[in-house]
Amino acid sequence: MAGSVVIFSAGRLHEKTVFNEEARKIYQTMKHAREMALLERRDTAFRLDPEVNTYWIDSGGGSSDVRSLPRGLVITGKDVLFFPKGNSSGGSIKIQNAKGQEYNIEIDPVLGTPSIKRF
Repeated sequence: MAGSVVIFSAGRLHEKTVFNEEARKIYQTMKHAREMALLERRDTAFRLDPEVNTYWIDSGGGSSDVRSLPRGLVITGKDVLFFPKGNSSGGSIKIQNAKGQEYNIEIDPVLGTPSIKRF
């Protein structure tokens, strides 16, 4: 009996860890897209496809690898453009798990910086 409790708890911990890591990866990818726009002096986009739960960076020099979210996680929102002066089109990206918990990543249109909050 005690063994099954440990396995159940470890599974829940793993799901929580994966959820937190994926939200952090998306946040870091957005920060990277902004940095690319500044350094390369060209518009750079954070793109997502909510239908297949994927996201990537798209710049004039090409696209990054497409990243897929693990099963059970859902991404929603619209593409965000980052401009060479550091500003952006602004927006909000959400990542949600099967339990309805979510992270919201807000992108400031004036500063172009993302911020992340868990709900």
